[in-house]
Amino acid sequence: MTAAHHHDPHVDVGAYALGVLDEADAERFERHLAVCGRCAARLEEFGALVPVLAELGQAGVPEPPDAGLPDRLLARVAQHRRAGRRRRWLTAVSAALLIVAGPTAAVLVAGEGAPPTAVSTAAVRHAATDPRTGVSAVVGVTGFPWGSRIDLRLSGVYGPLTCRLVVVGRDGGRETVANWRVPPAGYGTDDQRRSLEVSGATTMTPAGIARFTVVTDQGRELVSVAG
Repeated sequence: MTAAHHHDPHVDVGAYALGVLDEADAERFERHLAVCGRCAARLEEFGALVPVLAELGQAGVPEPPDAGLPDRLLARVAQHRRAGRRRRWLTAVSAALLIVAGPTAAVLVAGEGAPPTAVSTAAVRHAATDPRTGVSAVVGVTGFPWGSRIDLRLSGVYGPLTCRLVVVGRDGGRETVANWRVPPAGYGTDDQRRSLEVSGATTMTPAGIARFTVVTDQGRELVSVAG
């Protein structure tokens, strides 16, 4: 009988970041990533390397296309491949950010005297309070080679609600970076003094972000913060 081969998942970080693992190996690594802070931290470090390696990969000799394939179709295929690599990398980095920060995407913030949080240590911060809803938001933005990390602190909101944070680009593009539920007592209210903090990531650069908006699953805007 031959002993089973033991595979060390720690060695798959680079291959996963580049998207070269097959589907089975990628799923196995993602299960490992969910419980391994070491690999999550290493995955985040690949942020500066992946775009360079991707460009080197594109410089290789491509497989000859069908001579009858229109140029515009080839251009669309190339664009789709580039977008796919970017989406896969963003997904991986988002997972790494959440794992490094803690086991959950949402945390309660105690307020004055509390230890520094992701929002308070972000490179740039924006804030606003909606006079109609009374909801206040502070958004922290930290730029990376692949886009931006977004940290939101929310207060003055009562539930029950299902909410999402949407980033709106200067080009009109929109990306949802976080989702969460608000209990009846809410966050940052008389019934629940603690604010809520959530984190996410976007492919948009800090300079490319026009505003941030918190909306309910019914489409009602609770607060909007200029970028």
